[in-house]
Amino acid sequence: MKQKNAALVMVAGALAYLMTVTNRSSMGVASLLAAQKFDVAATSLSTLAVAQLVVYAVMQVPVGILLDRFGSKAMLVFGTAVMTGGQYLVAISTELGLAVVGRMFVGLGDAFVFISVIRLVNGWFVGPRATRVQQLVTNTGQLGQAVSAIPFAALLGGYGWQSSFTVLAAASFAVVFISAVFIVNDREPKSAEHVSPSLKIVFKQLVENIKHPGVRMAFWTHFLLQSAPSVFSLLWGYPFLVGGQGIEPHIASLLLSSFVIIGFMVGPLISSFCAKYPQRRSFLILSTVLALIVVWSMVIFIPGKAPVWLVALLCLVLATSGPMSMIAMDYTRSFIDKSRLGTATGFVNIGGFVATFSMMFLAGIILDLVKAATEAAGQTAQLYSLNGFRWAMSVQFLVLFIGSAMFLLERKKARAKLFLDEGIILRPIGVVISERIRRGK
Repeated sequence: MKQKNAALVMVAGALAYLMTVTNRSSMGVASLLAAQKFDVAATSLSTLAVAQLVVYAVMQVPVGILLDRFGSKAMLVFGTAVMTGGQYLVAISTELGLAVVGRMFVGLGDAFVFISVIRLVNGWFVGPRATRVQQLVTNTGQLGQAVSAIPFAALLGGYGWQSSFTVLAAASFAVVFISAVFIVNDREPKSAEHVSPSLKIVFKQLVENIKHPGVRMAFWTHFLLQSAPSVFSLLWGYPFLVGGQGIEPHIASLLLSSFVIIGFMVGPLISSFCAKYPQRRSFLILSTVLALIVVWSMVIFIPGKAPVWLVALLCLVLATSGPMSMIAMDYTRSFIDKSRLGTATGFVNIGGFVATFSMMFLAGIILDLVKAATEAAGQTAQLYSLNGFRWAMSVQFLVLFIGSAMFLLERKKARAKLFLDEGIILRPIGVVISERIRRGK
């Protein structure tokens, strides 16, 4: 019975997260149509995604507090209901302002869903199994990218803005019902009844969580690895591929949808590695950051348009970075007691989305500035030009360098605390590998 209940809860949670990702990423394939519909420049267009993500990020800690107080089921149902209303506002909008308000409600609902799902996983599963289930649920949720990239893009092309976003709103409403019915409990039933802590206690726990260097390390992990794929999939990836690189729209949709397939492939590998070598998770993080820097440098600085194989390699690295960012949640689970994971997860989840909306907005500003500078020089300029995107996408290097520096700083503090608390010393992985090679000889 317990296994059946756990399965139902996880299916409902994964479906809610899938619908959330679909709603979240829908503006990515709709961005070109939105620019035409509302007749706006890149900076104004970016507000559709930035406003959504700002609300999402700002609400993470409050939602975490509410989650620890009231539980996952109530917050998940509420979040999907709010998201439904927001997407319907987007559907009926005739001006940019109303669409922005709608996306803000989408961001508000989104804020409740993800950490509620993570909390459900931690309530029903423990240890390495929790890590594997988390990767499975999040990878299933990422199918929403494929839904937005292919069937939703087809809806936009065939039926237009209002009909397409109305369908998304209706699908979201169906998830509200499913979540209410099939999430039977927030956690595996225990002999002792769970007592919800007071708000005073929850606030105290939040402060304690933020003071822990392991939680701050998790924050910067999410900051580093979630931002690059989010910027690409949520807004600027489709215009970059179609407008900047000259790739056919259907090929661009396939490249974006490949994120899902790659996520399903690498997700289990990441979770297995983390379960087997929990003390070496930072190796995966730093390796992924290095790969992002190298591949983006090749795409941006190569003369002319990048070859197809290089664009495909870029999508591979970006798609891998998304599942890698879930190591942040694994870190959080390692350092924080289950009873206060809501606030900790909320704080950590802010990291990636602060970086994301900062990069999105700066990229929009840069695209407009490059277009204006080109026109001022007496040349014909397109908003989504290759040169514009070279400058716009370069902003992520700043994010990666800042994030890497802060991650290494907090990792040093976390390891020092680990030594003081448990007497564990983590030696550099290069030293360990060298010793094993010598012993092998």
